[in-house]
Amino acid sequence: MNTASADTLSLTGASVYDINSAGVYVGNGWDTSGSDAAANLYLLTTPNDASSFINGGNGPATSLNQNLSTPGTYTFYFRADGGGFNWPTSSAGLNLFFNGSNNTPGVSAYVPFNAVHPTVAAYGNNSLGINGGDVQAANSLSFSVGNTTLTLSNFTLFDYANPAVPNAVPDLVGFYDNTPNHLADYSGSFTVNVSAVPEPGQWAMMVGGIGLLAATRRRRKQAGK
Repeated sequence: MNTASADTLSLTGASVYDINSAGVYVGNGWDTSGSDAAANLYLLTTPNDASSFINGGNGPATSLNQNLSTPGTYTFYFRADGGGFNWPTSSAGLNLFFNGSNNTPGVSAYVPFNAVHPTVAAYGNNSLGINGGDVQAANSLSFSVGNTTLTLSNFTLFDYANPAVPNAVPDLVGFYDNTPNHLADYSGSFTVNVSAVPEPGQWAMMVGGIGLLAATRRRRKQAGK
């Protein structure tokens, strides 16, 4: 029996950025929209594997539309060109945008920069947005549409001087395209869990099914006496 059906949920934007010890966006970041001044952020389904990029296009044509409607756990790896510069910030921020709402994030989080197993916390200050300018971060690790809920469970961001495991191949992308440019990348990953709560009609079917099984068992016991 199918206990839950998911509503349409698509990841249509993502941005990562630097924040200082006060939790304030300091102006360095990347996103998946090619139509703003930020350098491009490229997502992969397999670490270090350029054939698994899920962004469409390069330069201003870069876009993202990843279906997450099926309940389950999804991990995405990302690359962003560091340009040879290393910003001394203490924390990294993440915005995730869904179903085309690319100016209003559904999930926003921050973690210590260059931490292998960081504790993820919700983020609510102004931060890097899609399509230019700052946005007010969501201050939430979860986003819901209909009966479907997505929850962020992990996020990491490493600079090019601290590649750790996600950056075993140091250069996969450039500033605005997904081709190497001989400058080492920033790298990281995030994991989301998608769940769907059964709708009232589905609950009724489940309860009815359980009741039918119980009645069948009672009849069998009575017949066996």
